Amino acid sequence: MQLVKRKIRSAGRTSGSVEITLPVEMQALEGIECNIVLKDGIKPEIIVQPDLSVAQALFIELWEMLRRGLGAVGDFALSDFNVAFLPPRHWHERPPLSYNDALILQGYIEQKAPSARIQNNAALLRLITFLAINAGYRLGLKGQLAIAFGDALGYLVTGVSGGHGSEFERDAALAAYGAGQRPVAGQIAALSIDDDWTAAREGLQWIYELFAAWQADPNEYEAARERWWRSVATVEGGTTLSTVEAYLRHVEVLR
Repeated sequence: MQLVKRKIRSAGRTSGSVEITLPVEMQALEGIECNIVLKDGIKPEIIVQPDLSVAQALFIELWEMLRRGLGAVGDFALSDFNVAFLPPRHWHERPPLSYNDALILQGYIEQKAPSARIQNNAALLRLITFLAINAGYRLGLKGQLAIAFGDALGYLVTGVSGGHGSEFERDAALAAYGAGQRPVAGQIAALSIDDDWTAAREGLQWIYELFAAWQADPNEYEAARERWWRSVATVEGGTTLSTVEAYLRHVEVLR
């Protein structure tokens, strides 16, 4: 991937060194140590290899928070993910993880940014969503339901929509987490980036059981989706019908 062209310039008349300005897409690398590698030959290449261990450590830390909240999802494995520096626009099979997202988040943490700025951040949304998708796979969820599960957890943690077409699943997960109450997504104390998520285990278990019930009964899942979308249209038309709580009562019977 070629990003831009840059000219190498002097770093100062007395330094003897030269420097190059990296494009804005690389801004998160500020302060990161890099190895400079020369691949010599007919067409020599100069390669910048950043030390991304701090980003990998953050992947593991966030996974451990999910594991304390979800239970038996096992150890973090980098090989479960499609890992790259920049977040991809599209992905297949393995969910993506972005080093850039992790470095952005780590930068906010090191700067002691306000908790809300960290919590309601698109970088955290992507990391939690894709980690949670893989956790869903580990728990037996499949396909679109695993993706919706990750999207729902990312929404609960950050309050930001991932835009994966999972509006119904996000709404149902929010109600399930609160056992019929409706906490404010992105402001749930037990899912704070400053907490370890142990206190969120019961609510997250209810969400998982909801998705597992949908997977076991696809017809009921599709019917619930249809009822929810009809209720949304009805609410917009001026009435106050809600079917999510009714569906959760139905799932309670299945437990």
